[in-house]
Amino acid sequence: MTDRIPPEQAWDLFIDELDRRGQAGSAADVVIPPLGVDVPSGKRFGELTRIDVQNLSRIASSLGRRGETVKVLWEDTQRNMKAAAKRLKASRGPDASQ
Repeated sequence: MTDRIPPEQAWDLFIDELDRRGQAGSAADVVIPPLGVDVPSGKRFGELTRIDVQNLSRIASSLGRRGETVKVLWEDTQRNMKAAAKRLKASRGPDASQ
């Protein structure tokens, strides 16, 4: 007997985790589960490229899920990561880059 869960359930668990972590502050560290050939399984969500996210969106659609959901979560994550980096840079002051 195998312990693999159906792809639809794996997707739902992945999106639930992204949503939970996003509401808690950042979904960037959520690891991508094995969902398909064109998906970088094992990579962190915050490290994905726009192309990776498009592939995830296509997989969602093929599973009967809304592909736009993962795009919106990724855009929010990218925005939060950029804002955090900007705050960190500002807190170091103007001489920190030298």
